[in-house]
Amino acid sequence: MSEKSEIVMRGLRMRCPKCGEGKLLRRFLVPLGECSECQEDFAPLRADDGPAWATILITGHVIVPLSYSFLSHDTQSLWSEISVIILAALTLVALILPRAKGVFMAIIWMSRQKAGI
Repeated sequence: MSEKSEIVMRGLRMRCPKCGEGKLLRRFLVPLGECSECQEDFAPLRADDGPAWATILITGHVIVPLSYSFLSHDTQSLWSEISVIILAALTLVALILPRAKGVFMAIIWMSRQKAGI
């Protein structure tokens, strides 16, 4: 595995992009100030709207076919179909959003290292 993909995988695991040991996020989406292991500063790693955009993109590509499948086949009640769609959407967002934030922060960290900032 190349160094770049290893850094992205660290972000996906929500770990420090530099050492891979310390946590990147506190609670759900709040970035820590620095790594507890190597003291790398996370303050300049502002992911802004990138993780939300990626989460919506991925979730939409799963939820739209699921919704279409429910509309095409009249096998369940409307309320059970809506419940499944909402539960699937919320579950996907909860799983994808913090990992997407970690990936975006890792990519920003990698680009800052390459630029020497």
